[in-house]
Amino acid sequence: MVAYALAVAGTAAVVAALRTGAIPGVIANYVAHAWMAAIALTWFFVRRRRFPVGGHNAASLRPWFVLALILLAANVIATIVSPPAAGRRLPEAPILVAQLVFLAFVVGPTEEFLFRGLIQTALNRSIPARIWLRSWPLSAGTVVAAVLFGVFHLVNAVYQPIGATVQQAVTAIAIGLVFGVLYDRSKNLVGASLAHSVADFSGTAIPLLAYVVINR
Repeated sequence: MVAYALAVAGTAAVVAALRTGAIPGVIANYVAHAWMAAIALTWFFVRRRRFPVGGHNAASLRPWFVLALILLAANVIATIVSPPAAGRRLPEAPILVAQLVFLAFVVGPTEEFLFRGLIQTALNRSIPARIWLRSWPLSAGTVVAAVLFGVFHLVNAVYQPIGATVQQAVTAIAIGLVFGVLYDRSKNLVGASLAHSVADFSGTAIPLLAYVVINR
């Protein structure tokens, strides 16, 4: 929980800097996630709080590939059902590229190493209880980690409506639970990072592509 508190405190400091205009939004995203990565790596290498990382084993990566395809399809369907509105003002090219690079390569690994790797592993070691859904066991620590993951997304209320933020937090809890259960079984953060990156990147890139095609 110390790691989570540090993540929240660091993100709050970045948000405060963002609100005062000290740093632009795209830089704030990079700084906040660099802080999260620093926490996870410090716990892993310095404090020796080791957690499974996995690798390129095909068997442990296969379910993550399937999940990535499901999330990609979900973003395609969401864009078809609710296409981007005309007249939307796109960010300037350098900012847009920085945002897409962030979504493709930064957010997934940093959040997965912190929330699934460090926090979920620590919670499952300290909370041995299990929740039974009929005959299917679910680790209590995994559930708590998913809730913490969702609550963490409430920080997004600084730049979007509170209703959308609450919806995003609830969605993050559900996705965090799916990722958490799959991580418990596969012990592969490489796959988790990949699936997370696909979900976030496609969630922005696909509507953006649809907007460009509609308004060309």
